[in-house]
Amino acid sequence: MASQTSRRDSPHPDSQSRTAIGLSIGSSCQTLKAALVEATGRGLRMQATVRAVVCLPPEESRGTLQKLVRGGGTEASVETLSQARIELAEWEVESVRRLCEESAVSAARALIVGIDDPGVWCATKPRPTYLSLGDAARVAEATGISVVDAFAARDLAQGGQGGPIGALPLWILLRHARENRLLVDLGRTTRVSLLPGDSCSLASSRILSFDAGPGVALLDQLATRLTGGRHVFDPGGRFAVQGRRIGPLFDHWLADHAFSRTLPCWHPRGIRPDRFLNDAVRMAVEENWSVQDMLCTATHLIAEAVSLAARERLPSDLPLDRLVITGGGQHNGLLLREIGARLDRIPLSRVSELGVVDEALEPACSAILALFHLDQTPGNVGSVTGAEIPRVLGRLTPGCPQNWQRLVHQMTGVEATIRPLRSALR
Repeated sequence: MASQTSRRDSPHPDSQSRTAIGLSIGSSCQTLKAALVEATGRGLRMQATVRAVVCLPPEESRGTLQKLVRGGGTEASVETLSQARIELAEWEVESVRRLCEESAVSAARALIVGIDDPGVWCATKPRPTYLSLGDAARVAEATGISVVDAFAARDLAQGGQGGPIGALPLWILLRHARENRLLVDLGRTTRVSLLPGDSCSLASSRILSFDAGPGVALLDQLATRLTGGRHVFDPGGRFAVQGRRIGPLFDHWLADHAFSRTLPCWHPRGIRPDRFLNDAVRMAVEENWSVQDMLCTATHLIAEAVSLAARERLPSDLPLDRLVITGGGQHNGLLLREIGARLDRIPLSRVSELGVVDEALEPACSAILALFHLDQTPGNVGSVTGAEIPRVLGRLTPGCPQNWQRLVHQMTGVEATIRPLRSALR
Protein backbone atom coordinates (compact mmCIF):
# COMPACT_ATOMS: atom_id res chain seq x y z
CA MET A 1 0.00 0.00 0.00
CA ALA A 2 1.41 3.40 -1.02
CA SER A 3 2.39 5.65 1.85
CA GLN A 4 0.34 8.79 2.46
CA THR A 5 1.92 12.11 1.60
CA SER A 6 1.67 15.68 2.76
CA ARG A 7 2.34 18.80 0.71
CA ARG A 8 4.27 21.55 2.44
CA ASP A 9 3.84 25.19 1.48
CA SER A 10 6.86 26.51 3.42
CA PRO A 11 9.13 28.95 1.58
CA HIS A 12 12.57 27.92 0.40
CA PRO A 13 15.41 30.15 1.57
CA ASP A 14 16.87 30.44 -1.94
CA SER A 15 15.18 33.37 -3.67
CA GLN A 16 17.63 33.75 -6.55
CA SER A 17 15.92 34.75 -9.78
CA ARG A 18 15.64 32.10 -12.48
CA THR A 19 14.69 32.48 -16.13
CA ALA A 20 12.56 29.83 -17.79
CA ILE A 21 10.92 29.53 -21.19
CA GLY A 22 7.54 27.88 -21.64
CA LEU A 23 6.05 26.57 -24.88
CA SER A 24 2.45 25.53 -25.42
CA ILE A 25 0.67 24.18 -28.49
CA GLY A 26 -3.10 23.90 -28.41
CA SER A 27 -4.99 20.81 -29.50
CA SER A 28 -5.89 22.48 -32.81
CA CYS A 29 -2.18 23.09 -33.59
CA GLN A 30 -3.06 26.55 -34.91
CA THR A 31 -0.60 28.49 -32.76
CA LEU A 32 2.52 27.89 -30.73
CA LYS A 33 2.81 30.26 -27.77
CA ALA A 34 6.13 30.96 -26.07
CA ALA A 35 6.63 32.89 -22.83
CA LEU A 36 9.68 34.12 -20.96
CA VAL A 37 9.17 33.78 -17.21
CA GLU A 38 11.26 35.18 -14.35
CA ALA A 39 10.80 33.36 -11.05
CA THR A 40 12.03 33.87 -7.52
CA GLY A 41 11.63 31.39 -4.72
CA ARG A 42 11.11 27.69 -5.19
CA GLY A 43 8.31 25.18 -5.26
CA LEU A 44 4.91 26.30 -4.05
CA ARG A 45 6.21 29.63 -2.76
CA MET A 46 7.49 30.60 -6.19
CA GLN A 47 6.70 34.08 -7.46
CA ALA A 48 6.55 34.11 -11.27
CA THR A 49 6.39 37.05 -13.67
CA VAL A 50 5.88 36.89 -17.42
CA ARG A 51 8.45 39.08 -19.17
CA ALA A 52 7.62 38.41 -22.83
CA VAL A 53 5.36 36.32 -25.04
CA VAL A 54 5.26 35.48 -28.75
CA CYS A 55 2.75 33.52 -30.84
CA LEU A 56 3.80 31.65 -33.97
CA PRO A 57 1.41 30.12 -36.51
CA PRO A 58 2.59 26.91 -38.17
CA GLU A 59 4.25 27.05 -41.57
CA GLU A 60 2.43 25.37 -44.45
CA SER A 61 5.28 22.85 -44.70
CA ARG A 62 4.36 21.51 -41.25
CA GLY A 63 0.99 20.04 -42.17
CA THR A 64 1.89 16.51 -41.05
CA LEU A 65 1.76 17.54 -37.40
CA GLN A 66 -1.69 19.13 -37.69
CA LYS A 67 -3.18 16.17 -39.54
CA LEU A 68 -1.75 13.71 -37.02
CA VAL A 69 -2.98 15.52 -33.91
CA ARG A 70 -6.42 16.40 -35.30
CA GLY A 71 -6.87 12.82 -36.46
CA GLY A 72 -5.98 11.43 -33.06
CA GLY A 73 -3.01 9.49 -34.44
CA THR A 74 -5.20 6.67 -35.73
CA GLU A 75 -3.39 4.41 -38.17
CA ALA A 76 -0.37 6.73 -38.32
CA SER A 77 2.75 5.18 -39.81
CA VAL A 78 6.18 5.34 -38.22
CA GLU A 79 7.20 7.68 -41.03
CA THR A 80 4.29 10.01 -40.25
CA LEU A 81 5.08 10.06 -36.54
CA SER A 82 8.75 10.76 -37.22
CA GLN A 83 7.95 13.60 -39.63
CA ALA A 84 5.53 15.14 -37.13
CA ARG A 85 8.19 15.07 -34.41
CA ILE A 86 10.67 16.82 -36.68
CA GLU A 87 8.14 19.48 -37.66
CA LEU A 88 7.20 20.09 -34.03
CA ALA A 89 10.84 20.38 -32.91
CA GLU A 90 11.62 22.86 -35.70
CA TRP A 91 8.57 24.93 -34.75
CA GLU A 92 9.59 24.92 -31.07
CA VAL A 93 13.21 25.87 -31.80
CA GLU A 94 12.03 28.75 -34.00
CA SER A 95 9.73 29.98 -31.23
CA VAL A 96 12.57 29.99 -28.68
CA ARG A 97 14.76 31.90 -31.12
CA ARG A 98 12.01 34.44 -31.83
CA LEU A 99 11.18 34.88 -28.14
CA CYS A 100 14.80 35.55 -27.21
CA GLU A 101 15.18 37.91 -30.15
CA GLU A 102 12.09 39.98 -29.36
CA SER A 103 12.77 40.10 -25.61
CA ALA A 104 16.49 40.89 -26.11
CA VAL A 105 17.36 38.03 -23.76
CA SER A 106 20.11 35.59 -24.67
CA ALA A 107 19.14 31.92 -24.80
CA ALA A 108 22.14 31.26 -22.57
CA ARG A 109 20.35 33.09 -19.76
CA ALA A 110 17.44 30.62 -19.74
CA LEU A 111 17.82 27.78 -17.29
CA ILE A 112 15.12 25.49 -18.65
CA VAL A 113 12.48 25.13 -21.37
CA GLY A 114 9.14 23.58 -20.45
CA ILE A 115 7.09 22.16 -23.32
CA ASP A 116 3.44 21.13 -23.32
CA ASP A 117 2.61 19.67 -26.72
CA PRO A 118 -0.82 18.32 -27.72
CA GLY A 119 0.47 14.78 -28.23
CA VAL A 120 -1.66 11.86 -29.33
CA TRP A 121 -4.26 10.71 -26.83
CA CYS A 122 -6.25 7.52 -26.52
CA ALA A 123 -8.79 8.38 -23.85
CA THR A 124 -10.26 4.89 -23.62
CA LYS A 125 -11.12 3.98 -20.03
CA PRO A 126 -10.00 2.60 -17.66
CA ARG A 127 -6.41 3.17 -18.89
CA PRO A 128 -6.09 6.25 -21.09
CA THR A 129 -2.72 6.70 -22.78
CA TYR A 130 -0.71 9.65 -24.04
CA LEU A 131 2.10 9.75 -26.58
CA SER A 132 4.13 12.94 -26.53
CA LEU A 133 5.18 14.07 -29.99
CA GLY A 134 8.00 16.18 -28.63
CA ASP A 135 11.60 15.57 -29.62
CA ALA A 136 13.24 17.17 -26.61
CA ALA A 137 16.71 16.08 -27.73
CA ARG A 138 16.45 18.12 -30.94
CA VAL A 139 15.22 21.19 -29.05
CA ALA A 140 17.96 20.89 -26.42
CA GLU A 141 20.62 20.38 -29.08
CA ALA A 142 19.50 23.34 -31.18
CA THR A 143 18.98 25.80 -28.32
CA GLY A 144 21.54 24.60 -25.79
CA ILE A 145 18.85 24.77 -23.08
CA SER A 146 17.73 21.80 -21.01
CA VAL A 147 14.15 20.70 -21.66
CA VAL A 148 11.35 19.27 -19.51
CA ASP A 149 8.38 17.88 -21.42
CA ALA A 150 5.72 15.11 -21.45
CA PHE A 151 4.13 16.34 -18.21
CA ALA A 152 0.92 14.34 -18.61
CA ALA A 153 2.60 10.93 -18.75
CA ARG A 154 3.50 10.71 -15.05
CA ASP A 155 0.03 11.77 -13.94
CA LEU A 156 -1.46 9.02 -16.09
CA ALA A 157 1.00 6.52 -14.64
CA GLN A 158 -0.21 7.45 -11.15
CA GLY A 159 -3.84 6.81 -12.06
CA GLY A 160 -4.79 10.34 -13.09
CA GLN A 161 -6.50 11.45 -16.27
CA GLY A 162 -3.46 13.42 -17.48
CA GLY A 163 -4.86 16.88 -16.88
CA PRO A 164 -5.59 19.62 -16.49
CA ILE A 165 -1.95 19.96 -15.41
CA GLY A 166 -2.00 23.75 -15.57
CA ALA A 167 -4.05 24.18 -12.38
CA LEU A 168 -1.16 24.51 -9.92
CA PRO A 169 0.92 26.82 -12.18
CA LEU A 170 -2.16 29.01 -12.68
CA TRP A 171 -2.42 29.34 -8.91
CA ILE A 172 1.24 30.42 -8.80
CA LEU A 173 0.59 33.08 -11.47
CA LEU A 174 -2.76 34.46 -10.31
CA ARG A 175 -3.12 33.76 -6.59
CA HIS A 176 -3.93 36.58 -4.21
CA ALA A 177 -3.12 37.02 -0.54
CA ARG A 178 -6.79 37.13 0.50
CA GLU A 179 -9.04 36.66 -2.54
CA ASN A 180 -10.44 33.31 -3.61
CA ARG A 181 -10.49 33.60 -7.39
CA LEU A 182 -12.30 31.63 -10.08
CA LEU A 183 -10.48 31.68 -13.40
CA VAL A 184 -13.03 31.26 -16.19
CA ASP A 185 -11.42 30.18 -19.46
CA LEU A 186 -13.90 30.94 -22.23
CA GLY A 187 -12.00 28.98 -24.85
CA ARG A 188 -13.20 26.26 -27.21
CA THR A 189 -14.35 24.49 -24.03
CA THR A 190 -15.36 26.45 -20.93
CA ARG A 191 -13.05 25.52 -18.08
CA VAL A 192 -13.07 26.93 -14.56
CA SER A 193 -10.23 26.87 -12.04
CA LEU A 194 -10.64 27.66 -8.34
CA LEU A 195 -7.55 29.50 -7.07
CA PRO A 196 -7.76 29.85 -3.26
CA GLY A 197 -6.19 32.84 -1.57
CA ASP A 198 -2.94 32.45 0.33
CA SER A 199 -4.81 33.01 3.59
CA CYS A 200 -6.59 29.67 3.06
CA SER A 201 -5.01 26.82 5.01
CA LEU A 202 -3.10 24.49 2.64
CA ALA A 203 -4.33 26.59 -0.27
CA SER A 204 -2.54 24.58 -2.95
CA SER A 205 -4.39 21.40 -1.99
CA ARG A 206 -7.79 23.14 -2.35
CA ILE A 207 -7.30 24.00 -6.02
CA LEU A 208 -9.94 22.76 -8.44
CA SER A 209 -10.05 22.84 -12.24
CA PHE A 210 -12.54 21.17 -14.57
CA ASP A 211 -14.43 21.41 -17.85
CA ALA A 212 -17.68 23.21 -17.06
CA GLY A 213 -19.40 23.02 -20.43
CA PRO A 214 -19.11 23.88 -24.12
CA GLY A 215 -17.23 27.01 -25.11
CA VAL A 216 -16.90 29.37 -28.03
CA ALA A 217 -16.35 26.44 -30.41
CA LEU A 218 -20.12 25.89 -30.19
CA LEU A 219 -20.77 29.51 -31.17
CA ASP A 220 -18.25 29.34 -34.02
CA GLN A 221 -19.67 26.13 -35.46
CA LEU A 222 -23.24 27.36 -35.15
CA ALA A 223 -22.35 30.58 -36.98
CA THR A 224 -20.47 28.68 -39.69
CA ARG A 225 -23.14 26.06 -40.27
CA LEU A 226 -26.21 28.27 -40.04
CA THR A 227 -24.80 30.98 -42.35
CA GLY A 228 -23.41 28.55 -44.90
CA GLY A 229 -19.86 29.61 -44.09
CA ARG A 230 -20.43 33.35 -44.61
CA HIS A 231 -19.56 33.92 -40.95
CA VAL A 232 -17.20 31.60 -39.06
CA PHE A 233 -17.83 33.27 -35.68
CA ASP A 234 -20.10 35.79 -33.99
CA PRO A 235 -17.95 38.95 -33.70
CA GLY A 236 -18.36 40.36 -30.21
CA GLY A 237 -21.73 38.60 -29.86
CA ARG A 238 -23.34 41.05 -32.30
CA PHE A 239 -25.61 38.41 -33.86
CA ALA A 240 -26.55 36.79 -30.56
CA VAL A 241 -27.60 40.07 -28.96
CA GLN A 242 -30.22 40.49 -31.71
CA GLY A 243 -31.86 37.17 -30.81
CA ARG A 244 -33.84 35.69 -27.96
CA ARG A 245 -33.26 32.66 -25.79
CA ILE A 246 -35.16 29.59 -27.04
CA GLY A 247 -36.46 27.82 -23.93
CA PRO A 248 -36.89 24.29 -25.34
CA LEU A 249 -33.43 24.33 -26.94
CA PHE A 250 -31.81 25.72 -23.79
CA ASP A 251 -33.41 23.00 -21.66
CA HIS A 252 -32.46 20.31 -24.18
CA TRP A 253 -28.83 21.38 -24.11
CA LEU A 254 -28.75 21.74 -20.34
CA ALA A 255 -29.88 18.11 -19.94
CA ASP A 256 -26.60 16.91 -21.49
CA HIS A 257 -24.49 14.83 -19.09
CA ALA A 258 -21.58 17.27 -19.57
CA PHE A 259 -23.24 19.38 -16.86
CA SER A 260 -23.65 16.59 -14.33
CA ARG A 261 -20.36 14.68 -14.48
CA THR A 262 -18.65 14.02 -11.18
CA LEU A 263 -15.29 15.64 -10.52
CA PRO A 264 -12.63 15.33 -11.70
CA CYS A 265 -13.89 15.82 -15.23
CA TRP A 266 -11.57 16.76 -18.06
CA HIS A 267 -10.81 15.54 -21.55
CA PRO A 268 -7.66 16.32 -23.58
CA ARG A 269 -9.77 17.51 -26.50
CA GLY A 270 -12.32 19.30 -24.35
CA ILE A 271 -16.10 19.06 -24.75
CA ARG A 272 -16.85 18.57 -28.42
CA PRO A 273 -19.52 20.95 -29.72
CA ASP A 274 -20.87 18.33 -32.15
CA ARG A 275 -23.01 16.76 -29.43
CA PHE A 276 -24.86 20.06 -29.01
CA LEU A 277 -24.78 21.09 -32.65
CA ASN A 278 -26.37 18.24 -34.60
CA ASP A 279 -29.64 17.99 -32.65
CA ALA A 280 -29.88 21.77 -32.54
CA VAL A 281 -29.67 22.17 -36.32
CA ARG A 282 -32.38 19.53 -36.81
CA MET A 283 -34.62 21.25 -34.25
CA ALA A 284 -33.96 24.64 -35.85
CA VAL A 285 -35.15 23.40 -39.24
CA GLU A 286 -38.31 21.91 -37.72
CA GLU A 287 -39.14 24.97 -35.61
CA ASN A 288 -37.86 27.64 -38.02
CA TRP A 289 -35.54 29.24 -35.46
CA SER A 290 -33.32 32.10 -36.61
CA VAL A 291 -29.53 32.20 -36.56
CA GLN A 292 -29.67 35.03 -34.03
CA ASP A 293 -31.94 33.06 -31.70
CA MET A 294 -29.71 29.98 -31.90
CA LEU A 295 -26.58 31.99 -31.11
CA CYS A 296 -28.34 33.84 -28.29
CA THR A 297 -29.40 30.52 -26.73
CA ALA A 298 -25.90 29.06 -27.05
CA THR A 299 -24.44 32.16 -25.40
CA HIS A 300 -26.89 31.79 -22.51
CA LEU A 301 -25.88 28.12 -22.22
CA ILE A 302 -22.18 28.97 -21.82
CA ALA A 303 -23.01 31.60 -19.20
CA GLU A 304 -25.21 29.09 -17.37
CA ALA A 305 -22.35 26.55 -17.39
CA VAL A 306 -20.14 29.07 -15.60
CA SER A 307 -22.90 29.89 -13.13
CA LEU A 308 -23.63 26.23 -12.34
CA ALA A 309 -19.93 25.54 -11.79
CA ALA A 310 -19.57 28.51 -9.45
CA ARG A 311 -22.77 27.90 -7.46
CA GLU A 312 -22.97 24.12 -7.25
CA ARG A 313 -19.57 22.53 -7.81
CA LEU A 314 -17.23 24.51 -5.58
CA PRO A 315 -16.65 24.04 -1.82
CA SER A 316 -19.01 26.14 0.28
CA ASP A 317 -16.25 27.16 2.71
CA LEU A 318 -14.34 29.00 -0.04
CA PRO A 319 -16.63 31.87 -1.11
CA LEU A 320 -15.58 33.51 -4.36
CA ASP A 321 -14.15 37.01 -4.19
CA ARG A 322 -13.45 37.53 -7.89
CA LEU A 323 -14.11 36.06 -11.34
CA VAL A 324 -11.12 36.29 -13.67
CA ILE A 325 -11.96 35.92 -17.37
CA THR A 326 -9.66 34.65 -20.10
CA GLY A 327 -10.04 33.05 -23.53
CA GLY A 328 -11.62 34.20 -26.78
CA GLY A 329 -15.08 34.50 -25.22
CA GLN A 330 -13.98 37.49 -23.15
CA HIS A 331 -14.52 39.63 -26.27
CA ASN A 332 -18.18 38.59 -26.49
CA GLY A 333 -20.10 41.37 -24.79
CA LEU A 334 -23.35 39.43 -24.42
CA LEU A 335 -21.57 36.46 -22.87
CA LEU A 336 -19.83 38.60 -20.25
CA ARG A 337 -23.10 40.40 -19.51
CA GLU A 338 -24.93 37.11 -18.94
CA ILE A 339 -22.17 35.73 -16.71
CA GLY A 340 -22.20 38.94 -14.69
CA ALA A 341 -25.99 38.85 -14.36
CA ARG A 342 -25.95 35.30 -12.99
CA LEU A 343 -23.10 35.97 -10.54
CA ASP A 344 -23.83 39.63 -9.90
CA ARG A 345 -22.33 39.82 -6.43
CA ILE A 346 -18.87 38.73 -7.55
CA PRO A 347 -16.51 41.31 -9.14
CA LEU A 348 -15.38 40.38 -12.65
CA SER A 349 -11.97 41.15 -14.16
CA ARG A 350 -10.13 40.15 -17.31
CA VAL A 351 -6.83 38.39 -16.71
CA SER A 352 -5.00 41.22 -18.47
CA GLU A 353 -6.23 43.58 -15.74
CA LEU A 354 -4.25 41.48 -13.25
CA GLY A 355 -1.00 42.06 -15.13
CA VAL A 356 -0.81 38.85 -17.19
CA VAL A 357 -1.16 38.92 -20.97
CA ASP A 358 -3.91 36.51 -21.98
CA GLU A 359 -1.75 34.68 -24.54
CA ALA A 360 0.95 34.08 -21.92
CA LEU A 361 -1.08 31.91 -19.53
CA GLU A 362 -0.56 28.50 -21.15
CA PRO A 363 3.15 28.82 -22.01
CA ALA A 364 3.86 30.38 -18.61
CA CYS A 365 2.29 27.29 -17.01
CA SER A 366 4.71 25.12 -19.02
CA ALA A 367 7.65 27.17 -17.72
CA ILE A 368 6.45 26.86 -14.12
CA LEU A 369 5.95 23.09 -14.48
CA ALA A 370 9.55 22.83 -15.69
CA LEU A 371 10.74 24.78 -12.64
CA PHE A 372 8.63 22.54 -10.41
CA HIS A 373 10.52 19.58 -11.90
CA LEU A 374 13.85 21.16 -10.98
CA ASP A 375 12.56 21.92 -7.48
CA GLN A 376 11.29 18.35 -7.02
CA THR A 377 7.81 19.77 -6.49
CA PRO A 378 4.78 17.74 -7.62
CA GLY A 379 2.98 19.55 -10.42
CA ASN A 380 -0.38 17.79 -10.28
CA VAL A 381 -3.24 18.04 -7.79
CA GLY A 382 -5.12 14.83 -7.03
CA SER A 383 -8.52 16.51 -6.76
CA VAL A 384 -7.98 17.97 -10.23
CA THR A 385 -6.53 15.05 -12.21
CA GLY A 386 -7.65 12.10 -10.11
CA ALA A 387 -4.09 10.91 -9.46
CA GLU A 388 -3.73 8.93 -6.23
CA ILE A 389 -0.51 10.69 -5.18
CA PRO A 390 0.97 13.98 -6.45
CA ARG A 391 4.12 13.45 -8.52
CA VAL A 392 6.98 15.45 -9.99
CA LEU A 393 5.93 15.73 -13.64
CA GLY A 394 7.92 15.62 -16.86
CA ARG A 395 11.12 14.17 -18.27
CA LEU A 396 14.38 16.08 -18.25
CA THR A 397 16.70 16.29 -21.27
CA PRO A 398 20.10 17.99 -20.71
CA GLY A 399 21.12 21.02 -22.75
CA CYS A 400 24.68 22.08 -23.55
CA PRO A 401 27.40 21.35 -20.92
CA GLN A 402 27.38 24.92 -19.59
CA ASN A 403 23.60 24.97 -19.17
CA TRP A 404 23.56 21.50 -17.63
CA GLN A 405 26.26 22.42 -15.12
CA ARG A 406 24.31 25.53 -14.09
CA LEU A 407 21.09 23.55 -13.83
CA VAL A 408 22.65 20.84 -11.66
CA HIS A 409 24.07 23.55 -9.41
CA GLN A 410 20.58 25.07 -9.09
CA MET A 411 19.07 21.70 -8.23
CA THR A 412 21.71 20.80 -5.65
CA GLY A 413 20.33 21.07 -2.17
CA VAL A 414 16.73 21.63 -3.24
CA GLU A 415 14.58 20.02 -0.58
CA ALA A 416 11.62 18.00 -1.81
CA THR A 417 8.25 19.66 -1.09
CA ILE A 418 6.46 16.36 -0.66
CA ARG A 419 7.53 13.43 1.50
CA PRO A 420 6.11 10.39 3.28
CA LEU A 421 3.82 11.39 6.12
CA ARG A 422 5.43 8.99 8.57
CA SER A 423 8.86 10.56 8.02
CA ALA A 424 7.39 14.03 8.55
CA LEU A 425 6.15 12.93 11.97
CA ARG A 426 9.53 11.74 13.21
